[in-house]
Amino acid sequence: MTITDEASAVERFAARHDLLVDAAPASRWADLIPLTAPAPGEQYGFEVDLDLCTGCKACVSACHSLNGLDEDETWRRTGLLLGTTTPWRQTVTSACHHCVEPACLQGCPVNAYEKDPVTGIVRHLDDQCFGCSYCTLTCPYEVPRLDRGRGIVRKCDMCHDRLAEGEAPACVGACPTQAIRVEVVDVAERRAAALEPGAVLVPGAPSSSLTVPTTTYRSRRPVPADARPADHLEVDPAHDHLPLAVMLVLTQLSVGAFVVDWATWWSDPTGGSTIGAAVALALGLLALAASLAHLGRPWLAWRAVLGLRRSWLSREIVAFGAYAGLAAAHAALRTGADGGATAAAVAVGGLAGVVGLAAVACSVAVYAVTGRRWWSARGTAARFAATTAICGAATAGAILAAAGGEPVAGLAAVVVVGAAALLALDSSVLAHRHDPELGELARTAVLLTGPLRSPARWRVGLLVVGAALAGAGLAAGLATLAIAGAVLLLAAELVARRLWFLAVAAPRLPGELR
Repeated sequence: MTITDEASAVERFAARHDLLVDAAPASRWADLIPLTAPAPGEQYGFEVDLDLCTGCKACVSACHSLNGLDEDETWRRTGLLLGTTTPWRQTVTSACHHCVEPACLQGCPVNAYEKDPVTGIVRHLDDQCFGCSYCTLTCPYEVPRLDRGRGIVRKCDMCHDRLAEGEAPACVGACPTQAIRVEVVDVAERRAAALEPGAVLVPGAPSSSLTVPTTTYRSRRPVPADARPADHLEVDPAHDHLPLAVMLVLTQLSVGAFVVDWATWWSDPTGGSTIGAAVALALGLLALAASLAHLGRPWLAWRAVLGLRRSWLSREIVAFGAYAGLAAAHAALRTGADGGATAAAVAVGGLAGVVGLAAVACSVAVYAVTGRRWWSARGTAARFAATTAICGAATAGAILAAAGGEPVAGLAAVVVVGAAALLALDSSVLAHRHDPELGELARTAVLLTGPLRSPARWRVGLLVVGAALAGAGLAAGLATLAIAGAVLLLAAELVARRLWFLAVAAPRLPGELR
């Protein structure tokens, strides 16, 4: 078949296929993939010519077929960029960007990712994964996707086995216009370019400085400054990660209650009992058990310690495990001492409190490193600290009141002031609701005042009533009010943490799954 300038994309592809049938493997894909391995300081990366991309999704279908993906699974996506005031449109295809500094690899608690030292391809090791889904949060492009049937995460590996044999990846070989290629990129140049202010792959995408992606998008047409993904105005709730919401609240409550109980006992070691410490320990163990429900393969939970050197999730798990062990030892020492103070009980209890607070700090880092503004380090630290203080003070105070203790005005003040601070913090995000650019916090505000308005109102009501009851009960030494307030505050924070997951938003490439 003769290829003319007037030939369609399908005719060009058919003609090319006829030429490739009898071509030698070494030359078959010579213009679409590198024929030699990258040199030191280089790696492979996708190159996409936007001017040639027609949005036909042949790359999506080929990837799906060749990799044997499930019906609802996709490793390559195609979306659309539109000019908001300029009549302009552009289709965009994307897959894993095989980043220079892959956040999926850095965050994985079980070392289920590896970056090939020669090609730079980021591969997921299915056998190592236990399905925590943390990489779906740390990757700013949300490339890894949880396969619920298998209980693991899977993603694009640039068809590394085909590249090793001189064959093009599925998406590259299937594109009828040759819009997708594999190129060799200079790592130092990519890192320098990613650190430039405002560097993004395409308009609407996350900042390239987060992971230094290696995909290159080329076009001879200038991209309008007002270009946005076609689905830019769509604002939908994210996944609620309910087991994680329960785990976070209960661990913070446990640590707060333990610290209050230990401090109270230390100030008067001849009074009280081990009930407070036992309740705090039980809630901590319940929280750790709840987290197992979030795993796709919970029987492999022991692997969570493997990523301790670089994963905040591993550090969080190890820290809470150490806290639980120390809290149990403290309770045992107090029981053996019949309420008398011993140096060992004081030291172990104090160490348990410090480790527990460090574990809460690890929880903050787990989400702060994702780069999402709603989960910023400052805001997350404030929320988690307030939950630790409010729920811990209310629970420990309720136990003291039930045991016939005297009024505790200090704990009442912690509950009331902490609740007021949480209300102010949560309401501050609503100021972004009318942001004309509809940025991350604006999307969060729209969700909280729109689709999530009902649970958001319930949370405010539970927090206000719970703080009022707990504060009054603790100040007057009334056990019934204190217990009711503690229960309502726990319910308020469970709703709040679920909303915290549901209302998160982040920049996305066109066509990314929502």
